[in-house]
Amino acid sequence: MENNFSLKFIENLPTFYLKLTKKYSNRLIFGSNRSIFKGSGVEFVDVREYIPGDDPRYIDWNVSARYNQLFVRNFQEEREIPVFVCIDLSSTLFFGTKNKLKIELLIEIVAFIINLAHSLNERLGAFVSFKKEFSYFKPSKNLANNYKILHFLNNIYKDFFKNKEKYLGASNNILNLISKINQFLKRTSILFFVSDFVDIDDFEIPKISLLFNYFVKKGNELFLIKIGDPAEFDLPIVGTVTLLDPITKKAKTFNLSNEKIREIFKQKITNKYNSIQNIAIKNNSLYISYLTNENLESKIKEFIMKNRYKNKK
Repeated sequence: MENNFSLKFIENLPTFYLKLTKKYSNRLIFGSNRSIFKGSGVEFVDVREYIPGDDPRYIDWNVSARYNQLFVRNFQEEREIPVFVCIDLSSTLFFGTKNKLKIELLIEIVAFIINLAHSLNERLGAFVSFKKEFSYFKPSKNLANNYKILHFLNNIYKDFFKNKEKYLGASNNILNLISKINQFLKRTSILFFVSDFVDIDDFEIPKISLLFNYFVKKGNELFLIKIGDPAEFDLPIVGTVTLLDPITKKAKTFNLSNEKIREIFKQKITNKYNSIQNIAIKNNSLYISYLTNENLESKIKEFIMKNRYKNKK
């Protein structure tokens, strides 16, 4: 899983991910003829008096009848809506028991979002939070600029194998990430929040939900993407083991042959998943979870179907 991933992954990005995004981008539709990122192209502003030469298709007959003279509907082009990937990095992302680490999956998902935005000719930027550090990538349509986000994440991934101690003790810091985003966000945007949300305390859930609600009320569109690993739900039966908590850096011994202990672990992570999903439901936002052993293309199809269903309701 170490350096082979990063090199092959970056090399394959232009072919594999652009192929996927071209395949699916035209199927990602909002409401009435709205693409996943962009409005309908024009929006109604007001009416004005008819001027000879105006397109008769835009005559507002109701207003014209009321004032006994011709009026036409006035439109203006909608401004492009910038897309942001909001990434909450934590120590728990450097874990994986199947095909890849959770952070590898996160990078793949970010790559797909970047190429999706590029295929739809949208400006994309990013917010990345790790420990007390915060990085901002200005929205751009330039794919080379967008790939700087991937190289930034990929460098973190490679550095982890050289200095693992550095990446311990980093808990989820979604509240700080949201606070920073508020400082930068000046207009309506599409926000993809990507995290494993594992280390969020129960008392933080209502606060996060309230802040997401604030985003939605300001007209922003939210997508919550949760990264996970199957072992978080179904711990292997391997007897007594000592596990290191990457957040507290403390080691604890568990008997994983004990079904009650395994059920406690499973229930805890299930509750966490449900809490994040409930936040999305309350805020009319799309939620989807990805596990490290799942096929990305099949999950993209799931994402499309969820998005279509959400906008038909």
